[in-house]
Amino acid sequence: MYEQFDHELQARFNQMARELLQIGEDCASPKDLQHYLSELSALAGVIRHSVEHAAWRSLSAEGASLDVKPSSREVQEQLRRPPQADLDHPGQAAQLAAVCNVIAGAEHLRELARAAWLAGCTEETRREVDGARAQRAQADKATYDEVLGGIDRALGALPPDARQAAREALGRELAGIRQRAGAKTPQP
Repeated sequence: MYEQFDHELQARFNQMARELLQIGEDCASPKDLQHYLSELSALAGVIRHSVEHAAWRSLSAEGASLDVKPSSREVQEQLRRPPQADLDHPGQAAQLAAVCNVIAGAEHLRELARAAWLAGCTEETRREVDGARAQRAQADKATYDEVLGGIDRALGALPPDARQAAREALGRELAGIRQRAGAKTPQP
């Protein structure tokens, strides 16, 4: 007869599930999501090792101390071992294979969360670069406006006949600067 789950264990898993759902609900910004993905990757690694420990202690070494647990690879090899003639039931072999799949699934979740985190880092970097470019363009424009204002004030101090000649010369020079700057800009 199939035994009921340990109620204490079930309560602990229910509490962890509620907490994990709450953590996801608390994410409200890209920065929160990045932190969540980083922690999720670590949690998936913990789940993987926890399943290995549980499988090893319950299926392979029945209650053995974790101090003598073999490596992850050895645990998975034990779980993948072929059935030993009539000693193993096909259901047992299926369970061992399924536990291996759970371990692999946790590892895949870890890698997927890490990949999503890395993609988020790339997007975060792009946003920061775009912001820095916008700030630089704004600072350059402020400097340009200040220089033009200074030139205009300096031209105002010139005699009227020299003022017009200086404005025309500056206009030609600025047009040349714009043309050279346009030539440096790659065209699509």
